[in-house]
Amino acid sequence: MGNLFDLTGIVAVVTGSSRGIGLAIARALLGQGAGVVINGYAPDETTQTLQTLLSEYPDRVAALAGDVSDPSVAQQLVDVAVETFGRLDHVVCNAGIDIIKPAVDYTPDEWDRILAVNLRGAFLPAQAAARHWIALGQAGSVTMTSSIAGQVGIPTLAPYAASKGGINQLVRTLAAEWATHGIRVNAVAPGYVANIMDNVALHDEQRINTFTPLGRRATVDEIAAPYAFLASPAATYITGAILPADGGYTAT
Repeated sequence: MGNLFDLTGIVAVVTGSSRGIGLAIARALLGQGAGVVINGYAPDETTQTLQTLLSEYPDRVAALAGDVSDPSVAQQLVDVAVETFGRLDHVVCNAGIDIIKPAVDYTPDEWDRILAVNLRGAFLPAQAAARHWIALGQAGSVTMTSSIAGQVGIPTLAPYAASKGGINQLVRTLAAEWATHGIRVNAVAPGYVANIMDNVALHDEQRINTFTPLGRRATVDEIAAPYAFLASPAATYITGAILPADGGYTAT
């Protein structure tokens, strides 16, 4: 059967990959042989990450900075993949932001921005890729980033939780709708991770250790590994799945 986890020849786009979990996902895909288009919101950071990755994986990395909640950026990600590598096989919709505060304190602008990046910013790249694959009659796959907050209630995460609950249902709906085109759609749902997003305060460590059976935060590499699996030939019969990578948090 060969190596079911080999990604040689596969081309992927990974949004929100100039740092943190997204960068670890890009590295995991590159490590298995894929070509990768990275994306970050900040141009300088994205360029710096591109140069670092190119030094490790020459000729297998491209980049596009921009806001994935903008449909033109979503389309450009597809275009860059095709123009650079000649094809597109997989999209990871990972870009995300969060603001932790009591639900009564969120402003409408904060709510709208979190939902725009986390939910609209996941749908638009997936939609652009699906349009490309359907037009070519080509199979493809999408993996989105969900969260334990999409399944269980965690105080002070109201808009973030709403966006991740939306991701879960979006994955199921797109998986059912696009299956006839050979397009798989799944999500990974991380628990608490050692990487902390910008402008996000730490949640109580005692709570995390108490409610996570493995008793610790994950490393970014532990979260990235399931993304490589879902992009690989080993996952060709998996679609519509929300794969927990949470140390058992949602099992208890």
